[in-house]
Amino acid sequence: MQNTIEFNATIYPKVMSLVLGKPKKTIDNNFANDMEPELAIDLPRGAYLIYIQNMFDEHKQSEIELFKKYAYGVTLEDSDYSSLLDLIMTSTPRNWNQSINNGDILSQFGLGISEDDNGKRKFVILDAAKDTIRVEAWEGIIIDLLNKSAMDIISCFDFESHFSRKNDNSSGNDKLYISLGAWKFSSDEAEQKLSNALRTAFMFTLVGYYVGDRKNQYSTFIDYFESEFYKRVSLVFGMWSSLQNKADVKYMPLYDSFHNLSSTSKNELIDVLKALLDNQYSAVDEKQDLKNQLILSAGEFHNNLSASDAMLEQTLIKPAINLVLLREKAKETIASAEILLAEGKYVDCANRCYYAMMFSLKTLLEYQGKLANWKANELKESETHNSLENGLTDLVNARILSSSDKADFEYVKDQRWKCDYSLYCFRKEDAEHCVKLIKKFFSKIEGIIS
Repeated sequence: MQNTIEFNATIYPKVMSLVLGKPKKTIDNNFANDMEPELAIDLPRGAYLIYIQNMFDEHKQSEIELFKKYAYGVTLEDSDYSSLLDLIMTSTPRNWNQSINNGDILSQFGLGISEDDNGKRKFVILDAAKDTIRVEAWEGIIIDLLNKSAMDIISCFDFESHFSRKNDNSSGNDKLYISLGAWKFSSDEAEQKLSNALRTAFMFTLVGYYVGDRKNQYSTFIDYFESEFYKRVSLVFGMWSSLQNKADVKYMPLYDSFHNLSSTSKNELIDVLKALLDNQYSAVDEKQDLKNQLILSAGEFHNNLSASDAMLEQTLIKPAINLVLLREKAKETIASAEILLAEGKYVDCANRCYYAMMFSLKTLLEYQGKLANWKANELKESETHNSLENGLTDLVNARILSSSDKADFEYVKDQRWKCDYSLYCFRKEDAEHCVKLIKKFFSKIEGIIS
């Protein structure tokens, strides 16, 4: 008697059902005009189930052991998760149904029909589709294993309140529905795009573990997954809650290798980062975590720079990330100056006002492509105070800034110099005036780079 292993086959999608028939035989062994069912299958679900059955028929022992643990609900060890990732982290193309359009429904799902010597037919996986179906079958299992953890994390963010449905969805839900599956489930473009972004975040989290990114910072795979997936979902939520057109949402691999940004434009990256860091719905610590990650990733990229990477850094990574983080420094330094003003620490306020001016100026110079590249092994431009002030003069000569902007800069600089290097009476009204000037200067630059 053959043992049966039961599991929930609905982890795989069903987009259509197909029933194939054969002519009915009459009593006199003639064929009638009508047909009787012979083969039936749900697609694409059936393709994955055939693969799993073949896995047992072909005695793929390592895969069988993993599948049994999954089906029987055995708690997986880190080594099991590593083995699962080995099965899906391949260059095998996904979405076989997108690769063929010859009118044959079965072949579009990677299937065909074989017939034995007795004329009995059965569905079989096409040789060319075997690798794709194998990978997708295991992806479905990994998603099911981690689905509860993933959905618990997603539920920490109020995606629903930033969504209004424009079309019906095939699930028939009025509320926002999220799926980590690879197949389209909704006719509402924003709803589908959000799920696509979250699925991509999910897969990038797994890729990070597979290639070892920050893996050693966690005691277990589950600890890694829950912490790292949370960061990526936070990033997607930041974009989702700041976008006017929700259908524009997508995952931006800011917690992953910067090589994945190669198809992103500088302006797109700047806009995304500004939206994320300005977002009123995102927690302060999540924003700080993102800034820290940008610095760490940029440093790792810069310190291991190859000749082929230099162009990517010079045209995208340095100008975009440098601009955004300089802008953040300007915002934070303005906030510090306001706190010092409120606390009556006017001399220290003068110092912060000057540096708020300096960071604001550097932001604009970076936007104009006038800041030097980072130094070797250091995320720092080879600029001096004099070279930056020369850059300010150039901006005035080019009529990007006005002579009054320059005068404001020089006034704040002079006040800071007197406060820091001499005995100088710097009063509350002086500090208030400097804070007013730096906020005006920053606002001017914001209007230019928006």
